[in-house]
Amino acid sequence: MRIYAERHLQAARQVVFDLLAIAWIAGGIWWAFALRDSVLELGAPGRKLIDAGANLERTFGRASASADQVPFVGAELAGALDLGTDAGKVVAEAGHNQVEAVAWAAGAAAAGVVAVVLLVALPFWLLPRVRYARAATVAVNMRTAAPDLLALRALTELPPSRLMEVSADPAAAWRDNDREIIEQLASLRLGALGLRPITSGRRLRTGAV
Repeated sequence: MRIYAERHLQAARQVVFDLLAIAWIAGGIWWAFALRDSVLELGAPGRKLIDAGANLERTFGRASASADQVPFVGAELAGALDLGTDAGKVVAEAGHNQVEAVAWAAGAAAAGVVAVVLLVALPFWLLPRVRYARAATVAVNMRTAAPDLLALRALTELPPSRLMEVSADPAAAWRDNDREIIEQLASLRLGALGLRPITSGRRLRTGAV
């Protein structure tokens, strides 16, 4: 598959464009991870709530277990202290919910950044490069195997001003199997893709006497 042009200047431009696109994608991914880490820092209060709730639950749990041993009023006192244990569970659960919400927001923010980066790169870089690679590969194969079809591609895809440089009526010349005009049309199509034209070593043989 022909990925880059054969002409050095156009190939250099393609390489630079590819490097810029790769840098854009890599930078976007780096920024996405940095943004995720920054958002995750907002979960610090939630983690503190988890620790505080766990400590509260543990402290009241121990106190309740000790109070239960007190004669006569132990059960009532332990029940009252159990309320503190339940409160610790509520605090810890609130902390967990906050941490989960922050983690979800961090993941969503990072995914959003990556999506934007890829949505920009897809239509402006990847798809054009894929289209070029396919067109250039076909053109290189046609250069020797089917130059007539390559000339026809030039007639259908190149602007009329370019075609008029070859002939006043290039379509008629193609229909009349004018080998010189066909070669020039094929070379125009190749040149538009940054490929080498048909040279004397690859002169058209179709219709030769």
